[in-house]
Amino acid sequence: MKIFGFNNAVILLDKPKGRTSFELVSEVKRITGIKKIGHSGTLDKFATGLMVICTGNATRLTNFFLEDDKKYRGRIKLGVETDTCDITGRIVSEKPCLEVDWEAAINTLSQFSGEMIQVPPKFSALKIDGKRASDRIRSGEDINLAGRKIKIYTINVTGIDKSENYIDFDVSCSKGTYIRSIARDFGKKTGTGACLTELRRVSSGVFDISQAVTIEELQQVKENRDCINKPFLLKPTDVLEDFGRIVINDSGKKKVINGAPFKRDDVISLEKRNRDFCMITDDDENLIAIAEIDIDKWLIAYYCVFN
Repeated sequence: MKIFGFNNAVILLDKPKGRTSFELVSEVKRITGIKKIGHSGTLDKFATGLMVICTGNATRLTNFFLEDDKKYRGRIKLGVETDTCDITGRIVSEKPCLEVDWEAAINTLSQFSGEMIQVPPKFSALKIDGKRASDRIRSGEDINLAGRKIKIYTINVTGIDKSENYIDFDVSCSKGTYIRSIARDFGKKTGTGACLTELRRVSSGVFDISQAVTIEELQQVKENRDCINKPFLLKPTDVLEDFGRIVINDSGKKKVINGAPFKRDDVISLEKRNRDFCMITDDDENLIAIAEIDIDKWLIAYYCVFN
């Protein structure tokens, strides 16, 4: 039985450590009874934090959320290098850190900002000829991944532990950035080697971890809808706030549902924003479609239509 309000919605979840993103999605399916569920970006099993889950028709919005910038909190351990670039991997190198220049190390990490070409970890979900890179590595293949352009907006050291050789940091970055690669490359620059030991996603686009619920809290909501006071359950129209919005009448709605262009006379109100895409809704704020619209020439190209 589907839970009223959970379908065709965006659910913000706080992923726990030690569970895969796939396992979390399976739990949401079990709790809500909704089979059509997607998400906008995985987290490694050892990582925690924000996952944006989309249900029903809202799964068609995940591509938009994948483009969003992200913010993370992480911890790097100097002196230990692993094949996965994180603490879960096989150790390939260990070096003593008795003479680490911590001030120089902090300055080195702060230099990881701006646009750059980053090589993803070999143990990743990136596909080579249809097969995951990590699967190819585990089957004994030797692979080389091409670098990709990414952007790190800010990276700040938030703490150090000289006795355990840890550096804590916050980072704000573009889509496609691997924080594990930052740890790997930082270790190479310092000469000690390094790996990522903790990672927490704290925001993704307009979404923040403070809005999210745990999977246990989601279960509680199923049993008592008023037990959690967090804005974790959102309508699609609430989360596409940087999209333009066109409200149309019933005549226009019928045309849109059938994939036909509507006329200016069908428009009740129009608000254009910076994004090329516009939400098309009815007068009751139900999302009908997302489209690219040339206002001057009145050209309409539907990206997706909801029915």
